[in-house]
Amino acid sequence: MEGATSAQVQEALDRFARFLESKDLRLTEARAAIVEAAMAREGHYPIEELIADLKQRGIRGSKATVYRTLPLLAEAGILEPAILAGETRSYETTFGRHHHDHLRCGRCGKVVEFEFEAFEILQREVATRYGFRLESHHHELVGTCPECLAKGDDAPAPAEAVQPAAPEPPAPPGPSDPAAGG
Repeated sequence: MEGATSAQVQEALDRFARFLESKDLRLTEARAAIVEAAMAREGHYPIEELIADLKQRGIRGSKATVYRTLPLLAEAGILEPAILAGETRSYETTFGRHHHDHLRCGRCGKVVEFEFEAFEILQREVATRYGFRLESHHHELVGTCPECLAKGDDAPAPAEAVQPAAPEPPAPPGPSDPAAGG
C-alpha cells in the first residue's frame, strides 16, 4: 500500500469497526474495501478517484455505498473532507498521518500543505481561553500562488473564496471582571 502500512490499515479497520458497532452498524466487505482504498491514498482525492480505485481492485459496490461511507469514516476520524473554498471537493486520509494545514490559490486551485507550530500553539490557547477541549481544526489560507502572480494574475481572489473575519467573541468573565461576581 502506498499510503499506509498493513498495520496502519488494520488499525484503521479496527477503529472503524468499533465506531460502526457503536452506531449499531457493521463493517461490511464493501466498507472494509473503502477503508483500505482510502488508506492507500496520499494527499487530497476526489470521491471519483476513490471509486475508480475500488473498481480497479475489482471491488463491486455502488457509488451510493461510497458516498454514505465517507461521512462515517470522517466521523470515525479516519479521513477528513477537504473543505476548500467552503465546499467539500475532496477528501484526505488523516488516520495515522501528521497534521497539516493548507494554502490554496484562489485562481488555479493549487493547494500547498504546510505545518506552522505557531498556529497550533495559538489555537490551543484560544480553545483554553474559551474553555474548549480542542478535537480538530481546519486552516485554509487563500491567496494567489507564485505561478499565477508571474502570469500577472494578481487581482483579488473571488469573493466566495475569502470569508470575512468573524467578530471576536467577548472574553469569558475572569477573576478581575466585576461582572464575574468575584
